[in-house]
Amino acid sequence: MKFALELLKKFFINYFWLGLVIILLSIIIDFHYLQAQATPNYIKVTIKALESIGIAVLISSIFSFASGTSGFVDKIQSLLEGIIIKRNFLGNIDPEGKKEALKSLIQPSDTEKNKYPNIGDYYGYFINKTLGIGKKSVRSNYQVSSRAYYDPEQKRIAIDGTYSYRVYPSSDGFHEVTVGFAERKDGPSTCKHISICTPDGKRELKDKLEFNEVDEGGDISKLTTVQTSEYNQYQHLDVELKIKEYGKDHWALITFKALQPTDGFKFILHCDNEIEIQEHAIFVVGASYYIDISEDKKDLTVTCNQWINEGSGLTVLVAIPHEN
Repeated sequence: MKFALELLKKFFINYFWLGLVIILLSIIIDFHYLQAQATPNYIKVTIKALESIGIAVLISSIFSFASGTSGFVDKIQSLLEGIIIKRNFLGNIDPEGKKEALKSLIQPSDTEKNKYPNIGDYYGYFINKTLGIGKKSVRSNYQVSSRAYYDPEQKRIAIDGTYSYRVYPSSDGFHEVTVGFAERKDGPSTCKHISICTPDGKRELKDKLEFNEVDEGGDISKLTTVQTSEYNQYQHLDVELKIKEYGKDHWALITFKALQPTDGFKFILHCDNEIEIQEHAIFVVGASYYIDISEDKKDLTVTCNQWINEGSGLTVLVAIPHEN
């Protein structure tokens, strides 16, 4: 109770009452001269001046009282900290503004410019590449689980793989899902289905996929795409692909390549019967990864828990040893 009285006392003293008296005085003068047929100009000016001064004094007294409270001080402190120290406002500016801000902050020194005249273009390349991530769909929880075995009907090594990941929309929405194989259209490799699950639990299975043959400078491949723009209202999608691809009669080259920025991945491979893992190569830059391979060369696990850029991936060579 005492604390409340102190607040009221602090509020209703000095400038608050002064401002209120000035406003009332202007009202009394204005009312008095309303009865006169003609009001002198200096009286009109005086009334307007008193009104403005009274309102200004009244508002300033209220603001002065509010500025003395701990809540007001904490709020102003938080705003200043976000602007000056954390620079939170930079996250809300448009892409062009961010680009200009980065160019201003990340500039080569005069010494670097003298040594490498085009170093500024190098800086600009990475600035554009970094800011361009907003136009790409990014993926997380990427996992590839594959099994290599010998297919007696095709008389070659086959790989059954399950690819699953969560994808987030870009600034333009979700991008199409593309599946391709380095073989002609009539080749045996295929995608059994593409499953798309929405956050509300609904699932759509796309199992009638049409492949088209593509010739890129002599490199023949077959591709199929599935449009996902109809899901742009969702915050993310969970995608699963069932893949069956083939190698040669006694060996196969299994590859994984990230076509989009990806937040971590896990690759699991198991070889049946006499097939063994012969060689493997990891193409990841700037991220840590871990390789676990069994002593009998039947199982391989590659794990990366950090962001990888598009183009990162791995290659595994499996084969039936010559003695078999």
